Amino acid sequence: MTGRPVRGVRGNLVYLRPREPGDAGTIHGWFEDTRVATLMGDLPRSLVWRQQRDGANMGDEGTDVFFFVICRLDDDVPVGRLDLFFIDRAHGSAAFGLAIGDPALWGKGYGTDAVNAIVDFAFGQLRLERLWLDTNAHNARAQAVYTKCGFVREGVFRRAFYQDGRWSDDVRMAMIREEWLALDRPRSWDLAAAEVEARGAS
Repeated sequence: MTGRPVRGVRGNLVYLRPREPGDAGTIHGWFEDTRVATLMGDLPRSLVWRQQRDGANMGDEGTDVFFFVICRLDDDVPVGRLDLFFIDRAHGSAAFGLAIGDPALWGKGYGTDAVNAIVDFAFGQLRLERLWLDTNAHNARAQAVYTKCGFVREGVFRRAFYQDGRWSDDVRMAMIREEWLALDRPRSWDLAAAEVEARGAS
């Protein structure tokens, strides 16, 4: 453990690392599962398509978008992906979306941890004022996670998404800086500092 890097963009169980070209195969494997593809509204895509699209988008990394892989802290195994996008520097806002790739890992707390990590990154590193997301109105699990993390339901976009022969509504949820500041939990950098201290004491 002592020889591994201390991860800063993190929760208690997972950390976020920048996505690399070699991650395309892992992500493609996740989206081959219908449960994941349906949840994310993803159409059938080839590995070549995903590699080419990811390669083309990497040029925008760190400006208009951040691409992350969600990894477990204890063994560095990738468990999902998270994108931060629509970054509006003038008005201090951005959107994000995430997926835990293996349905067997749903409900383990990894999604909640990843949300807390991206919230701290958005407000504590990028100095944003508002972070938002859209989720399918039928996705009660995701809405419960976001509510637990401090997001507020702002409204509904009616008939915003078409999948599997039916229209669905999208729910818009958001958090503003004051709400983040009011959260009673350690920040990502606090968790990293605690790890550094623990390593120094061992």
